[in-house]
Amino acid sequence: MKFRRLSFLAVAGLLLLAGCNFPGSQSAEQVQTAAAETVSAQQTQNALLTPSATATGTPTATSTTSPTPAVTNTPATTSSGGATGCDRTQFVSDVTVPDGEDHAPDTTFVKTWRLRNVGTCSWSPSYSLVFVSGNSMGGLASQSLTSTIVPGSTLDISLNLTAPHETGSYTGYWILKNAAGQTFGDSFYVQIDVTSGVTSGDGTTITVSSSGQVDANGTVSSGARAGANSGVGVQGFVSFNISSIPTDATIEEVQVDFSNFDTVSNPFGSMGCLQGFAGSYFPLDASDYNASGSGPDMEWCSTSELSTVFINGDVADRLQDALGSTTTLEYKLKFSGTPSGTRLVRFFGGVKLIVTYTEP
Repeated sequence: MKFRRLSFLAVAGLLLLAGCNFPGSQSAEQVQTAAAETVSAQQTQNALLTPSATATGTPTATSTTSPTPAVTNTPATTSSGGATGCDRTQFVSDVTVPDGEDHAPDTTFVKTWRLRNVGTCSWSPSYSLVFVSGNSMGGLASQSLTSTIVPGSTLDISLNLTAPHETGSYTGYWILKNAAGQTFGDSFYVQIDVTSGVTSGDGTTITVSSSGQVDANGTVSSGARAGANSGVGVQGFVSFNISSIPTDATIEEVQVDFSNFDTVSNPFGSMGCLQGFAGSYFPLDASDYNASGSGPDMEWCSTSELSTVFINGDVADRLQDALGSTTTLEYKLKFSGTPSGTRLVRFFGGVKLIVTYTEP
């Protein structure tokens, strides 16, 4: 502060003395103005020569780059709300093939996930399961849902996959896509270890060789349907040709896949559970509607259960007993409750049994 006062007085004195020598006469007011401007210039120069205290201050938030968050194991997906804000999923469980399960090279298996619809929109057959990334293991790039999943209910969705030929760890990611073609929710995955140390039996997939239906009036027609048509009970029938399995084979496992279906109304809501009874039915006639059968070996109490590919020990035992004595395995499909209205499950081609067996 002392330096600045002395400078001001010195400059002011010089200006007052010099003012007498300027051409023309100047007023005291003009001299004072000139002195003030000179002081201002001196202060500006001092400020430039004196380091600013703010030069070493803390940088503002915009002067630095925020750190990038660490990548997690969760695969990148679109918003869980979906494009319309009504499509939301919740992963419930791995129904089959837990993470890290060992598989022999080139062996087939079925991966099933259980998801819950926690949004406000129903998932229709216009929705689909689509491959996202990783190793697809021979799975379909896109697979449509086979039934409508209302909000709050669960869906068991399955894929037929094949373990890669080379040993190693493999992961594949899938996600749901809505009717508008937009993915939603978090993706879900299958993760397996392929190792040459795993031994596996032979396997075969047996699709339906014959199918049909018989109603309570004795009318026989094609197409496997079960439920009721205008209050008249309808039962479906399917036959599997098992002649490709050696008669001395030991059945290790049977996976039941009846997931290729649709529904008319909601037969499960009013007629109970759909059940499968083993017997001898083909060729079909009117008496098969009331024919007795053994079992039930199979039972589904919702569309979600019917969409699931699952391991069935009763069917495996039935198949084991049938080897060497018959070339077909036949089932009647009917609901446990009283037929009412027009409520049907309709099966299409692709109903199958996935059989694993060993030979002596």
